[in-house]
Amino acid sequence: MKGGKFWALHMLAGFFLFFLLFAHISLMHFSAGAVMPIEDPSNPLNWVNVLQRSKELVMTVVYTLFVGLGLYHGFYGLFGVLSEINTLRPFRKAIKSALIALGVVLFAYGTFTAWYGYFTL
Repeated sequence: MKGGKFWALHMLAGFFLFFLLFAHISLMHFSAGAVMPIEDPSNPLNWVNVLQRSKELVMTVVYTLFVGLGLYHGFYGLFGVLSEINTLRPFRKAIKSALIALGVVLFAYGTFTAWYGYFTL
């Protein structure tokens, strides 16, 4: 993979994903309520808490960023790996187009899901 603006965006996305993932794991898996039964009101996976987070604008934006950055970082890395395989080099443009299309579809689905929760739940 050559360096350039897309590579720099890949690295920047990884940098931000590090902190978003740290916050996610801290909240969902290492908080005091995470060891409680799912029915406990302090458990972050309790349905009431999930609904409450989905109605917060900040969390909806964070979820959207998480999906977008994760998809870009993952698919750019996957494209780099696939494009370095000699037998797949002739299909580089097709692979790129397929990954972009799949990424757009998955981003649209993830964004719709996050914002659906914000507006309707």
